[in-house]
Amino acid sequence: MNHKSGYFYLAGVLSFVAPTGIQTVLFPWLLVVVLHESPERLGLAQMSLQAPIMLLIIAGGILADRVNRAHIIAACHLLAAIPPLMLSIAIARGELTYAHLIFYALAIGVVTAFVQPARDGMLSELGGDGLQRAVTLVMGLSFGGQMIGFIAGGTAETSGPELLLYLQALIMVIGAAFVYPLASQGRPAQTKSDSTSVPSSIWVGFDLVKGSPLMRPVILFVFLMSFMYGGAYAVLVPLMARDAFAGGAAEMAQCFIAFVFGTTVMTAVLVSRKEIEHPMNAMLHGLMVGGICLIAGSLATEFIWFLVTVFIWGMCGTIPMSMSRSMIQSAAPEQYRARVLAVYSLANLGGMPLGAACWGLFANGWGPRIALWVVAGSMASIVLAYRWHRAKRGLPHPNPSGG
Repeated sequence: MNHKSGYFYLAGVLSFVAPTGIQTVLFPWLLVVVLHESPERLGLAQMSLQAPIMLLIIAGGILADRVNRAHIIAACHLLAAIPPLMLSIAIARGELTYAHLIFYALAIGVVTAFVQPARDGMLSELGGDGLQRAVTLVMGLSFGGQMIGFIAGGTAETSGPELLLYLQALIMVIGAAFVYPLASQGRPAQTKSDSTSVPSSIWVGFDLVKGSPLMRPVILFVFLMSFMYGGAYAVLVPLMARDAFAGGAAEMAQCFIAFVFGTTVMTAVLVSRKEIEHPMNAMLHGLMVGGICLIAGSLATEFIWFLVTVFIWGMCGTIPMSMSRSMIQSAAPEQYRARVLAVYSLANLGGMPLGAACWGLFANGWGPRIALWVVAGSMASIVLAYRWHRAKRGLPHPNPSGG
């Protein structure tokens, strides 16, 4: 990665994910502590945060293949500063309602749908050789930036949510200044070489994934990981902090910090060693061990032990997240890379709103502890069924070199 461009890119990533970390704590805290919403309404609100991504991220991928990606990212940073400012006004006036939070969630989701494919596509341009390390480094920085946001979000009860929302907007605006200079870097947008109509372009990424023996199962497991583990992260972890351990914003923030600290530790391990030769196997092992961590967390009787299991879960989650993204980055054709990465992002982020709604409803009836068992058992069953199916047919696990 070119040093100057790389620093600007990493600063842009950090300036987007740090406010996201604030939001990750502040959003559920406003719902379950300030407004005292039920688990199913928390799940629906978290679904609203991610649902626009499912509808628009493919369009974001098409745009990222045709328009300068730095311009897209900078514009998204500026637009992302508006919703927190509007939400802070409602809170300052004492008029905060569930509807305000839903509108905020939808607006942030729309912005994310366009910034994610552009950012992923730019990484492929800047990464050069050693893409797996570059992907892992950016992922680790992303979680590290979120950790900063989690720490800030954990002060909501003392500093007040309005101040945090102002901070969130300010960092987003500063991020636009970091990203804009990258407009002169990388290849031009492919407006001439790609004359495919927009309706046809929508399906290009799906067709490429469907026809690839490597990308197809990876995308499937990414969606399942988002639906099960992502939904548990968004809904069940805050509910455990509140219901099982009588926690508030500080305890919710500690849970998210523990998870991200685990990802940061594992990221350092992955970056320091040579690239993993069989990333698909590593991905499946990470999913299985992650389920064991959820079961252990459901059995915790003290909050500190719950944090320990969440920390280890974060370490395990880093492996499938890193391996899946690097496999897709390597296998995607260059001229359609942003669209393929948009499909990846759709699977990675699109499963979470469905999982959030599903596990919120389940937790409302059975409680978050039982829900964690169901999540872990479902993932383990699917992974074992996949391995049994490939073994029965005598098929090896797909490798990047054969994708």
